[in-house]
Amino acid sequence: MRLTMLYLYIIILVIILWIISNNPPPSAYAHSGKLDANGGHYQHGVYHTHIKPSGITNLEVRRDTIYKAHIDRVVDGDTVIITFLFDNGSVYLPERCRFLGLDTPEKGRVRYISVIPDEDGNYAPDFIEDYGDTAAAFTKRELLNKTVWLQTDTEPKDKYGRVLAYVWLSEPYIADLTDETAIREKMFNAILLLGGHARTLDLAPSNRYASIFATMEYEAKTANLGLWNNQN
Repeated sequence: MRLTMLYLYIIILVIILWIISNNPPPSAYAHSGKLDANGGHYQHGVYHTHIKPSGITNLEVRRDTIYKAHIDRVVDGDTVIITFLFDNGSVYLPERCRFLGLDTPEKGRVRYISVIPDEDGNYAPDFIEDYGDTAAAFTKRELLNKTVWLQTDTEPKDKYGRVLAYVWLSEPYIADLTDETAIREKMFNAILLLGGHARTLDLAPSNRYASIFATMEYEAKTANLGLWNNQN
């Protein structure tokens, strides 16, 4: 009897070791910094992990499509970390998302911004404006932990693997996509430009709203808003 039980324990142990060898723990993403035992580390006072959950992959993002997403973290004024949301419960890895059609100063960086010409068409000397932290704070206040809708354009991702999108604060109707009033009120890219928190950046061929965005940038400039206000 004892010998039979010993054989049984050995068989169970062999089965457990076989399962472990064929199902290794999730691997960590490549990372230049030092990771702790949980596969994570602190960066700028925030802890985040680089462990890739087993069986979960990146979504194959399509062009000219609208996706529901959650804003997990704000990187800077024009870049966030998002998780796609699906009613069927599908789960995908978080993605870095870059806002289309604009550029905000990076946090902690100093940018040289040209002011608009005077009535005689002359440009005043460039002024130095450190506006990155302000733009990032605005995006964080407006988007962090919110549900948004991401609209992709011709190229859904850039060469760095970032999702490229226009960010809608509420689910857009088909008519909203070409309605300038709706774009001004509901698209966060437009809100950034209108408030002077960003300047236009043409990321062709993904530039569906380039003309409208140029108008919005001009309005912010003439109103001396945000980074265009040389009195800051």
